[in-house]
Amino acid sequence: MSSQEKIAVPLLDVLMTLREDMTARGRGPYQYIGMPDVEHVTGFIVGYSEGLDNLEVEVGTDALFRDWLRDVKKALPGQGWAAAYLAEFQGDQERALRKYLDFVAEFRALPPQSLATLRWLYQGPHPALRTPSWTFSRPPPTTLDVLLNIRQEVGTVPGRLGMFIGTIDVRRMAGFVDGYRLCLALAGARDEEYPRFERWLHEEKSLPAGQEWPRLFLQACQGDDEQAIHRLLGFAAEFRSARPHS
Repeated sequence: MSSQEKIAVPLLDVLMTLREDMTARGRGPYQYIGMPDVEHVTGFIVGYSEGLDNLEVEVGTDALFRDWLRDVKKALPGQGWAAAYLAEFQGDQERALRKYLDFVAEFRALPPQSLATLRWLYQGPHPALRTPSWTFSRPPPTTLDVLLNIRQEVGTVPGRLGMFIGTIDVRRMAGFVDGYRLCLALAGARDEEYPRFERWLHEEKSLPAGQEWPRLFLQACQGDDEQAIHRLLGFAAEFRSARPHS
């Protein structure tokens, strides 16, 4: 590995660490996620995966997990694991999340020969035939870059935020940001702009100290999750326009 290359951390490794933390501790907050919230964790997974995509790493057989969960375990219904597991456990966030993480552990314990037999219906060779590579050398887009790209792609069309986060929920969007930022941080990729943006929200947009944007923006938008997320994206654009080189 050259001095220019850095190493990303697999998403399933992060989820296994979270599972170990939840097993060791009786209650949250837990590493990476704070208090259990399946909507937040769902967004976190999407955001972390976005980070890995932008780092252009090769995840190997980890790419099979979602299809395995759906096709082999029959545990990924149309409404998504978060809603299904939460309903199964009568709203118990922790039990719903533990069930998902137990599937992650079961998948990670599969031998290579079992992974090689799993169906692959997408372009390119089967993941079992690929050599995982977690190194990268090109700097990834910053968190603000990603948010501004979402804003541009979504525009003003209602519902289009769902292309990025699925269910349009401020907790999912907050999880997406947390997941993306963690992916970059664990990989050693510098992203100093987002903390400045957060300080700017507190100093210039009256976000109370010690509080994060989801609840306050939701209140400002009369409980409309989509408008609250657009409010965040709009502020990101305003911040960047005033500091194009930050």
